[in-house]
Amino acid sequence: MISLLLTLVQKGSDFSTSSKGREYLPPDSPLYYIVLIGASIIVLATIILTIKWFICPGEKSDDHIKRKILDTDSTESQHNG
Repeated sequence: MISLLLTLVQKGSDFSTSSKGREYLPPDSPLYYIVLIGASIIVLATIILTIKWFICPGEKSDDHIKRKILDTDSTESQHNG
């Protein structure tokens, strides 16, 4: 059992470090750069909006579900206290 495990580990390490038969060619197509820039913009916008809405969610309406939960909790604490 241990010899089988060692054999599998050895094969895995050979695969991950060997560059034989895996020639790397850098991308030379403009489409690659367009996709890369587009994906970067989407990720950056997602991070910025997540932080913005985490800090200041902007839920100010009186009929928001958050108000119902907060009002229920404050009403129960007033009755119990």
